[in-house]
Amino acid sequence: MQHGIVFDLDGTLADSLPGIAEGLNRALRTLGMPGHPQEAVRNMIGRGAANLCAAALGYSDASMAPADELEALHQAFRREYPHCWQGEEYTRPYPGIPALLQELAAEGIPLAVLSNKPHEVTLPMVQELFPGIPFEPVLGHRPEFPRKPHPAAIQHIATQWGIPVEQLILVGDSAIDAATAEAAGCRLITMSWGYSCGMDMHLFPAPCCDNAEELREQLQRIK
Repeated sequence: MQHGIVFDLDGTLADSLPGIAEGLNRALRTLGMPGHPQEAVRNMIGRGAANLCAAALGYSDASMAPADELEALHQAFRREYPHCWQGEEYTRPYPGIPALLQELAAEGIPLAVLSNKPHEVTLPMVQELFPGIPFEPVLGHRPEFPRKPHPAAIQHIATQWGIPVEQLILVGDSAIDAATAEAAGCRLITMSWGYSCGMDMHLFPAPCCDNAEELREQLQRIK
């Protein structure tokens, strides 16, 4: 039976931490607020821009942050980040990932990207980092779909492909992705080089890969 592979973006296909940290700190500076070290930003990533900004303000969830402060920082981040993710020093594919994607595409396997990053950044980032890879669709966060771990977007991908959702493989790096796979009822492979979002991955047993070659082997086992 045909499988399809859905990839997370940040911390899975691309090391985007430097650019996210740069964009967030630029936004904080415009508001007269102190920035955060890059490693502190690592654990803020994965639940969308609003929750990233809430974490930068010291709150665990956007619903807990003062609305005016959160909105100001959220707007500043969405203004700054599109101008500072480009360039290898800010965002780059993980080693071996472009070649693996080319192999999977050559095999005719359906490929998609599903990210909680704003769609207006997700799409150009994927196009620049992985030119020629036939991802269809590429979905960043858009109003018509709740953010991961809600399963609606991955269910939409399964419907678009005409593949049962249980035949999809979600490749991610965090417990957000793991919870998405659990909610949707699809398979899961995780990458150890990504961002944990401060959650316990051991609650979601799945193969964990340290590099692209291990990911290739895990995908071959499933296929």
